[in-house]
Amino acid sequence: MASQLASPGTRCKLLRFEIDDRSYVADIERIREIVFYRPAIPVPHAPPFLQGLMDLRGLALPLVDLRERLGVPADRRVSPTHILVVRLTDDLVSGLIVDRVCDVLEVDRDSFQGPDGSEGRAAMCQGVCRVKDELVLVIDLGAVLRTEDYTMLAGVL
Repeated sequence: MASQLASPGTRCKLLRFEIDDRSYVADIERIREIVFYRPAIPVPHAPPFLQGLMDLRGLALPLVDLRERLGVPADRRVSPTHILVVRLTDDLVSGLIVDRVCDVLEVDRDSFQGPDGSEGRAAMCQGVCRVKDELVLVIDLGAVLRTEDYTMLAGVL
């Protein structure tokens, strides 16, 4: 499961965020910064997951709708509040739009369980962990976009 997370028997830091009132976590080491949400400049013929581009200190940052990537219905959309700035590849830094950033958790790596495959998320799911009394999906930020998604992005950016 998670070579990107800490070694077994250790603790790792995860950022907890919400989409549609559901909590998710991701390895904080993959997140460069968190900025407040601002609307994107639309890109013609963009794939559905691409909200558009945002200027971040002179960098044209593609904004990926994490809600769409997770398959959360658009009719339940709330106003997003944060963008997670993440290096997805050596060549691509992107903003991931989330509804809300909650907190940073320190979790025992031994508490992780393998991917559950539920709700069509297995490709992005590194597994689950227990946070208080709730099971939370661990999102693999490196798997937010598939190979074909990068091809689509190259065609519109």
